[in-house]
Amino acid sequence: MKVLIVDDEKHVREAIRYFVPWDKYNITAIYEAVNGQEATRIMQEHQPAIVFTDMRMPLMDGAELLEWLHRHYPHTKTIVISGYQDFHYVKPAIVYGGTDYLLKPLNSKQLIASAEHAFKLWMEEEAERKRRQHQVMQLNALRPLYWEKLLSDLVSGEASFHEQKLALCAELGMPIGASACRVAVISLQGADCGLLRRFHGDVALTAFVLANVCNEVMAEEQSGYAFRSWKGGSELIVLLWNAPAETEAMKVLNRMNDAICQAFRVSVDIGLSLQHPLPEGLELAFEQARLGLEERNLLQREGHIHLFREHSGGSGPLEDYALEDQLEKLRMAVLSGDLERMDRVVEEWADHLARLTMLTESALLHQQAEIVAVLKRWRPEEDIRLELCYDAGGLFSVEMWRSRLQALLHRLFQGNAETPDQRLVHEIRAYLDQNYAQEMTLQHIAERFFISRENVSRKFKQITGENLSDYLTGLRVDKAKALLQNTNLRLAQIAELVGYEDEKYFSRVFKKTAGVTPREYRNSVSI
Repeated sequence: MKVLIVDDEKHVREAIRYFVPWDKYNITAIYEAVNGQEATRIMQEHQPAIVFTDMRMPLMDGAELLEWLHRHYPHTKTIVISGYQDFHYVKPAIVYGGTDYLLKPLNSKQLIASAEHAFKLWMEEEAERKRRQHQVMQLNALRPLYWEKLLSDLVSGEASFHEQKLALCAELGMPIGASACRVAVISLQGADCGLLRRFHGDVALTAFVLANVCNEVMAEEQSGYAFRSWKGGSELIVLLWNAPAETEAMKVLNRMNDAICQAFRVSVDIGLSLQHPLPEGLELAFEQARLGLEERNLLQREGHIHLFREHSGGSGPLEDYALEDQLEKLRMAVLSGDLERMDRVVEEWADHLARLTMLTESALLHQQAEIVAVLKRWRPEEDIRLELCYDAGGLFSVEMWRSRLQALLHRLFQGNAETPDQRLVHEIRAYLDQNYAQEMTLQHIAERFFISRENVSRKFKQITGENLSDYLTGLRVDKAKALLQNTNLRLAQIAELVGYEDEKYFSRVFKKTAGVTPREYRNSVSI
């Protein structure tokens, strides 16, 4: 708390300073003013919580000051100090919310009692304001999640549109008479995962920022709403209720892609459904948008908007890719335990893929799943994953696929040399990477992984060379940097998203780690 004493008599100001037990209430600064005008300047610069003010003063008297405080700083607590002859000033003190009215000459006990009453009252109200602010921040943080879940259920047929229609109109701007819709799907995995890399592989954060960009594009005409799919994991869904015509829908999506490219220097592939009645066609529109995206040709660029085509025949039989023959060769090479043979199989497979003129994402996903199944039978204890190999233009890269598959086979051939402690620390880091925005204590981590707090700290430092708290702080600051660089969110919102309830504490931690304040960092970078 900060305090301001306003009185044109120096001995009165000194008496107040002398008698009140400031340290008991953690008063950090005491300012003085000789009239109301000077007091207003101090208020604007320092925002004291408590004001002791005389009523008779030159230039601007106490009544005018009380009125000004009531208008500009309504939470400030005021204690009026005046003489017997000025008792008519009691009325403005009451009207403008003074907590007490003391008569000169000052009585020390009355002064202390009045000050302590004002301090306690301000602290109680400040605690309540913070509680409400935190509650609002929590609600604001949960609101996008609520709409993500609800809209995901709507497009998958698991929620009633009619029960939510009025909320959709009020909250998201859907026209009350909307009767037709289209659905678009954006994959976050495309364009060589350029978007994900921008946000350190955090799918939720990437989807959050990308949805904001898309919704800004649609905000002016309120043509739809973008949200992260709770069903597909790394998909962003765009529900268009104001673009029934194909050309209009394409214009909206192309504007989105332009905005994404301008912000992140990456273009995304978007699947688009045919027009369907709203709401009964929502589920079918969603499936068509996914198919439009999954059935795009990964070997040739034909634009970024992929409209679903009925009777397109899809990608053709999987036999066209000689998948079973290649899988059988891989099985035999794995069984033989001959690493050179495995490399030759991958080289032959890559040559075959390079000669194709058509390869859809659905066929590629099926192929990847079959390869992982073969390798899991060979090394069931291993965590085996094959990422989709896209180049910077969002097309399938045969060379990248060959290189990554061979690197995986070499790692599996050599076996897992990780010790139990290394695996434990790897799991702890993965847990922190996924849950950095939650309240995180050493005790919580110790209980989750069934080891003592001391062992958590010691093992983490031994394996990584870094303190666990420093790792978590660095992780949160990196996430905050991405949000500062790529969004216009307020600092309080960013602090909440990366695990800090207190904006000021977040700013101190950020400056200690990054060397600059969050605002200085935001000003030094551009989207």
